[in-house]
Amino acid sequence: MRKYFFPLATFFFVAACALAPKDVGRAHMFALDPLGLPSSTALASAPALAVALPLSAPDLDTYRIALIHPDGRHDYYAGARWVEFLPLIVQDSLIKTFERAGAFRSVTALQPGIGAGDELTLKVEIRAFQAEYKKPGAAPVVRVNLAATVLSAGRAPVSFAVSGESPASRDSLPAIQAAFSSAFIAAQKKIALRVLKKDQ
Repeated sequence: MRKYFFPLATFFFVAACALAPKDVGRAHMFALDPLGLPSSTALASAPALAVALPLSAPDLDTYRIALIHPDGRHDYYAGARWVEFLPLIVQDSLIKTFERAGAFRSVTALQPGIGAGDELTLKVEIRAFQAEYKKPGAAPVVRVNLAATVLSAGRAPVSFAVSGESPASRDSLPAIQAAFSSAFIAAQKKIALRVLKKDQ
């Protein structure tokens, strides 16, 4: 069963978020997992990888978890939140994914104004990250769309788009959380394959 915000509830929820942005009391907290890749040992000459904080539309740069009603209206789930702002979760998961791969000398969050000549930079834009309902009462399909650009010294930027999609097994928060994780894993795998190929 899903619940939606009503205008008055939204007002009080926003006010509460301003006072306690990391409230983990009653809300069902959603997290995202990094991708498990076969690990290898990076050579000393391997480049470093810096992952930039992803860009996103204002409606996705939030703790709230987005959904789209069957009639196309955008909304958020009541009683559920990301454990951190969504762009930060995506950045952290990508860093851990590439750390596990072991193909880079180091993997860090991009620090503006700091970078080595052999460094690769991964920039990501979150274009879609929501549960979509096709008809009332049915379980949603989670859709994740990301655009990525790989930058490196002496090479032309490489840009590409990836997506992940996963149907929830039922219209419940635990099932929807699992679908978000599955869809994001699929998108991460496509990014990782492109970035690791770029590094070869």
